Parts: sequence; C-alpha cells; structure tokens
Amino acid sequence: MKIRGPKPCSLFLLFALSLVAPVLAQEQRAPVTTRHSLWKVEGKKNTVYLLGSIHVLKKEDYPLPAPIEAAFTNAQIAVFETDIDAAKDPAFALKMQSKSMLPEGETIETQLSPEVYSNYLAYVKEVGLPAPLLEKFKPSMAATFVLVFELQKLGLDPSYGLDQHFFERARKEGKQTVALEPVEFQLDLITGFSKEEGELFMKTMLKDAGNLKNEIGDLMKAWQSGDGDKLAKLLNEATEEAPILYKRLLTDRNRSWLPKIEELSRGDKNAIVIVGAGHLVGKESVVDLLKSKGFKINQL
Repeated sequence: MKIRGPKPCSLFLLFALSLVAPVLAQEQRAPVTTRHSLWKVEGKKNTVYLLGSIHVLKKEDYPLPAPIEAAFTNAQIAVFETDIDAAKDPAFALKMQSKSMLPEGETIETQLSPEVYSNYLAYVKEVGLPAPLLEKFKPSMAATFVLVFELQKLGLDPSYGLDQHFFERARKEGKQTVALEPVEFQLDLITGFSKEEGELFMKTMLKDAGNLKNEIGDLMKAWQSGDGDKLAKLLNEATEEAPILYKRLLTDRNRSWLPKIEELSRGDKNAIVIVGAGHLVGKESVVDLLKSKGFKINQL
C-alpha cells in the first residue's frame, strides 16, 4: 500500500482543526452569511487581506464565496505560508523522506510509551493501515500520515486546498508570490521534535481524531460564518493539552510573520496573505497581534 506524503502546508492540521473541519461534512451546505474567514488591513496606500485557509477541499467546493474571490482579484501580491513550488521539487521529497525516518535500530514503538503505542496500534488497525508500514517513521510523521490517510478516504485532496488553488491562479495571472517561510523550515518544524514532544504530538492526534466527528459540525459552521470567537474557543483545548507544541506550530510562527505583513501594509500594492485559519483567530493570532500594534482591521 502506498501512502501519498503530506504536503508541508498540510502538516499542521493536527493543531488547527478548523483547517479541516469545514469540509468533512459535505452533506451540509454552507450557511448564508455576510462574514467570512477573511480580514482587511488598511494600509496608507494599499489594502492587505488576510484569508484563513483550508488546506484540503473537494472540487465541488468551488467556486468560493464572492468576497474571497474579490479579495484575491484585487491583490497584486499573493503571500503563502511556504513556497509551494519548492515543496514539489524531487530533491525536497528525498530530504523529507530522510528527515521523516527514525535512526537505524529504532522503531516507533521505542519512541512511545506502552499506553500510547497500544492506542496507536488500535487506531491504525481501525482505519485500515498496516502498522509495519509506518514503524520506521518518527511519531510526528506517522501521526500526520494517519490523518492524511483518513482525509483521503473522505475524498479530500490537498490539490484542491485554498493554498494550492490560489497559488496556481497567482502564477497564471502574473501576480507576485511571496513565501513567509522556507519549505525546509516547515519540514524541520514537524520532524525536529524531541522524543517527549513526538509522543505528545501522537497522543494529541489520537485524541483529536477520535473527537473530530463529534465536533465537525460546529467547526464547519464557525469557519463558513467567519466566527473567529467560536473557532478560537474550539481550538483552546489544543492550547491547554499541548502548549509547547501549540506555541511552536502556531503562535511563534504568527509572531515571525508579523514583520513581513507590516512591510506589505506599508507598500503601494494590494496583497492577500493566505495562511491556515487557526493562525488568524484567538489570542496571539496574526489578527490579534496586528490590532495590538494599532492596525485598523475589518472582517469581511
């Protein structure tokens, strides 16, 4: 059995379930709403849009709501979490394979406590994955592969995610593209955990996967209606359960992105910044940090 590796931009689904949830219950239609996961930052000479991205979608989820399409059309610069073209480079795929694997002589069993390993085995069996297929992977990567496998079973595809969709359009339409992080940084972020952090990552994934179906409706409606407060509340549990990982995967990165977004706001070209929806809601989100610096921000 072959598992398609996750793209770096999809590696953070585990701590930002709002990126996934809006599209997992396809039988529910998007509610009529006048708000979206889209914010407008007023610069002196330009506008910077902040769009909360969903990294996996289906073809039938398009076209997108008119305000989102209009924001992209109005922007001359499209900003993404990472360089999506670089992530497709065969050389990067080899690097990803190498960094995802455990050292010789170690297996995922040696990296996890007996309880977590037992729960992991039970879960991969339940979802239909042979455990030996992932035994040489670091726990963080094994957890990510399991989640991606589950998404694929639901018919969800990263190639239809907002990031990929708008990256391709930006290239076709001749827009300038900017990456907030090198693709190698994202890879190191997810493969560089300590043994304790790797177990925590796996443990959190197993818990989140079990709760996903129960919480999916609320998450979907919150994203579709642009309910940032509700999304933030739903994500607070991840903050409490794994604050070290949450800080590294979300809030630290939010702060590192701020100078670039501030620079864009001082320019004379409109820009759209497309990042995971979890980065734009709640305390220490990109929106929250910009407001604390005095920026005028309106939700569209």
